[in-house]
Amino acid sequence: MLDERKVPQGPIGLIASTVVTAHAKLAGDVLMPFNIVPVQWAILEQCASAQGTTATLLARVIPIDSASISRNVERLVQRGLVRRQRLERDRRIVRLTLTNDARAILPEIMQRMQVVDTTLLEGVTEAELEGFLRTVRKVTANAARYSDLADPGDTS
Repeated sequence: MLDERKVPQGPIGLIASTVVTAHAKLAGDVLMPFNIVPVQWAILEQCASAQGTTATLLARVIPIDSASISRNVERLVQRGLVRRQRLERDRRIVRLTLTNDARAILPEIMQRMQVVDTTLLEGVTEAELEGFLRTVRKVTANAARYSDLADPGDTS
């Protein structure tokens, strides 16, 4: 039975952070045997889905600061899960790709992360999920459109 005292009430930021925290906690537990944290899983997933990426592109799709992206990429490089490769055509660009070790464990990680999603979406209908995703897309678009309100820049 759902404990109504634990259902977030109030500002959208509180509600959203409750969902993110629940996902991060469950994902952290599931990823612990692999000695990686959720943001590192996101980096591995992005490297796999794009057949390689860059830290700049990661910073656009993973909602943490670029310094954190860099630190986590470095940890994955040290663990032998990600490799850096400079592009021949433009030596300034460093492409991040998965190593064979990462490719070997990624299917099990992806399977476990699917369990995280399934667990969190238990009892949620397809229509409810679609409505939620539509709402999140609208809120995200609004945030992007009005991001200058938080930092209007130098007006002098």
